[in-house]
Amino acid sequence: METRRYPIGTQTFSKIVEGNYVYVDKTALVYKMVKEYEYVFLSRPRRFGKSLLCSTLKEYFEGNKDMFNGLQMAELEKDWVKYPVIHLDFSDNKSNDIDSIKESISISLNEYEKAFEVENIAEGLSARFSNIIKSATKKFGQKAVVILDEYDATMLNAIDNDVLQSQIRTVMTDLFSPLKKLDSYIRFVFITGITKFSQMSIFSALNNLKDISLMPDFEAICGISKDELFTQLKVGLQDFADKNNLTFEQTLQVFKFKYDGYHFSTEMQDVFNPYSVINALNDKMPNDYWFDSGTPTSLLKLISKFDLKMEDFDNTECAASRFNQPVEKVTDLIPFLFQSGYLTIKDYRSYFVGTDVMGIYTLGYPNGEVRTALADSLFRNYYKENDSIALRTAYVDFMQTDDIDEFIKHLKIFFDGFPFSMNNDKANELHYHSILYTVLTSFGADIAANQETALGKADLVLKMPNTIYVIEIKHNRSVNAAKKQIMNRRYAKAHLDSGKRIVKLAIKFSSRKRNIESYVAEEEKLNNK
Repeated sequence: METRRYPIGTQTFSKIVEGNYVYVDKTALVYKMVKEYEYVFLSRPRRFGKSLLCSTLKEYFEGNKDMFNGLQMAELEKDWVKYPVIHLDFSDNKSNDIDSIKESISISLNEYEKAFEVENIAEGLSARFSNIIKSATKKFGQKAVVILDEYDATMLNAIDNDVLQSQIRTVMTDLFSPLKKLDSYIRFVFITGITKFSQMSIFSALNNLKDISLMPDFEAICGISKDELFTQLKVGLQDFADKNNLTFEQTLQVFKFKYDGYHFSTEMQDVFNPYSVINALNDKMPNDYWFDSGTPTSLLKLISKFDLKMEDFDNTECAASRFNQPVEKVTDLIPFLFQSGYLTIKDYRSYFVGTDVMGIYTLGYPNGEVRTALADSLFRNYYKENDSIALRTAYVDFMQTDDIDEFIKHLKIFFDGFPFSMNNDKANELHYHSILYTVLTSFGADIAANQETALGKADLVLKMPNTIYVIEIKHNRSVNAAKKQIMNRRYAKAHLDSGKRIVKLAIKFSSRKRNIESYVAEEEKLNNK
């Protein structure tokens, strides 16, 4: 049996085709996009296939018909034209020095000056870029195609450095300025990034720039749709199932839980994370691949700056206008988390306000991989790796034994080692609630915060293999108060039909000890009225 080759570490369309790697065919959507629009912007999270899409566009516009044999594009395109393509990739240009950034751009421009035989090398990035576009058109007798991949990479890298970001924005604004003036020389412009920097003239000057980021027609232009997973990757799924002694249906559930759940329009077509899916199929292991290089430090700094908690991100409601808030100086982290892939659209509803339509989005974590890995990154900010391993081991034992007394013993050790600086002036009920939620989430626990019932909201509901723990937390108040709240508001009753054992867990934290002072765990009986 021939081994299927997965494109691990490559985003180059020609290499994937020539190397006979697995390729999820997106060429019908590429065809639709280039026929309908001339200036396009697409926002997608990192490692979501933007660079592969750019590479595919490059091969298409360069007229490399043979590259598309057997793909949908071969059936759709009848008139193959060879255009000059200027493809600038900013993804690796993440220096913290403005001169190095300018030098990197200069080197890229120099390559095109040679390729298109630019006669007079101008001074300044803008003039050079302009001359390249004009020379390309003159040399080929066809308008130029401009592809700007990860245009915002340098600015996102400097998101917590106002001075550097301002310098980068000035350089980029100057570089992109010819695009508006040279419309008669340009056939197509494609710009990708994670977010829009509103003060960039590229967005204000290009009034014909079409943002397809939230358009239903292009929701799956990056990523893997459910249909593509079930058809084009079906053999890989079966290989995964066979390797792990799972049924095909069980394998689908694994992939859905860990890698599915992205929605990029109000129609909410399921999109799977392509980077994670391809790696999981290649390794035949359900690991957390999207975060293998860690959550960006800049994001953790922003979360800390806004004093946001893990549970603040889930089921967050926002108006459509919130997505367009500027990110130059982050004043609202929610749109940034959405554009970066940490949150996705979970629900959308609209209603009329007078003659205007108001749209309300509900955002939340897309899948288990993102939820767990973000919690893990925040958890590692709390304390040392060795302590983390000990508590993780205790949690694994807890899953197998249901010994709550033993697990709480380890939780107390954890809180004894919790940094005083992170407790001081913050120690309250919400603080401990958030820490427990983040810690357990980082272990991959099936846990919900502020779960609504008929009479209120339970602080935490932890679902274990055989038991559901309904948890109420109090700070400097008696454990009996927590116990009575669970009983009086009937939090446990909501889970009696789960088929699992239900345990009511009341916990008191003390400001004097900065730790768990007491707790009570009682089983909810099925016949308990």
